[in-house]
Amino acid sequence: MFLLDEDLGIDTVGLVSPDACEAIANTICETTYRGAAQMLSETSGLILSPQRVWDVVQKLGAHRGEQIERLSTLAKAKKSGGCIETKLLYEEDDGIWLPLQGEDRKKNGPSKEMKVGIAYDGVLWSGGRNGKARRELHNKVAYASFVSAAEYRERKEGLVASRFNVEKIELRIQNGDGAGWVQGFGKADINVLDAFHRNKALLTHVQQPELRKQLQQLLYEKNIPMLLSCIEAMINSEEDSKVQEHYRTLLSYYKGNEAGLLNAYDRGVAIPETSEPGVIHHARLGSMESNVFTLIGNRMKDRRACWSIRGATNLANLLCLYHTTGFSGMFAGVVVPVTRETIDEPKPLSASKTPLTTGKGYECWRRASVPNLPWLKSVTGYQSLAEIRLS
Repeated sequence: MFLLDEDLGIDTVGLVSPDACEAIANTICETTYRGAAQMLSETSGLILSPQRVWDVVQKLGAHRGEQIERLSTLAKAKKSGGCIETKLLYEEDDGIWLPLQGEDRKKNGPSKEMKVGIAYDGVLWSGGRNGKARRELHNKVAYASFVSAAEYRERKEGLVASRFNVEKIELRIQNGDGAGWVQGFGKADINVLDAFHRNKALLTHVQQPELRKQLQQLLYEKNIPMLLSCIEAMINSEEDSKVQEHYRTLLSYYKGNEAGLLNAYDRGVAIPETSEPGVIHHARLGSMESNVFTLIGNRMKDRRACWSIRGATNLANLLCLYHTTGFSGMFAGVVVPVTRETIDEPKPLSASKTPLTTGKGYECWRRASVPNLPWLKSVTGYQSLAEIRLS
């Protein structure tokens, strides 16, 4: 940090300049606080400690949280500025459990579920490695937080409305694991049970291969009434209480999400075209597991890392930006622009008014111990070394 920067008012995060803040934000999304400090210190010439990196991340993450709250308020008032027009919007949500530390661990237990969600308007396919097509979610926005279900939906809706013109959306398709905070809130017209969780439940609760194969076949044939009837018959014919309990759990899960067992394209509902047919394609859903890992899990899970709720939320705010739209929009709100009014007119210096010396200078030598030269110590007690004349 230079004094000129401070005088111009371009510093807003401690003593770290805006460019350094952006470098920290990009680096911390890929490595640890200690690793980011070491990497930036070696490559940029800055002297950054892990604590300094942590301070900057908390400041930026909190600022992003304030932005999201403002967007949520604007969405409620229907004053959002989203300009992307689409008739179809896909939404997917899931959770990831993160270990806690300190007071948050005492209050909430060893871990807490972070809610993660994305929204996008279709899929782009492009050439990948080894001739395999690469799948990319178009115009993706993401949000992750520990807040309550209602607050989560409001803030996510604020992000969606800041990017998309929600008045033009005709159909919203929601994909999730059937949890209440996913399916019980929001503005989705169609709720779909995520195929990964649907199949995982079947594998978990049905151990007999032949029975499992028959139930899978009914799922693929979309014969949901027969599927539920078969599970009920399995419960009635099973004598083992533990196995019976597994079947009851499976039946309860499927019945609670009976409509969601059918794909969005098998409901008999007209699915609008994407904003660019032939370029932006319809999504088959099921992208959330990969996105939970990409957005949060890859950086915050494992590595023996434990988090405070505030620290994890602030970092998650940056990770969601890093993997979607980038940081340019956020720093436009953090940095105070320099204007002409903030710069004082230069005043000319007068050499005649500048004193030759100011103060007595460095006088620590008066208290220095000179045991081998007692005569020099007695002389310097009355006169400084600079004033002694030797002839």
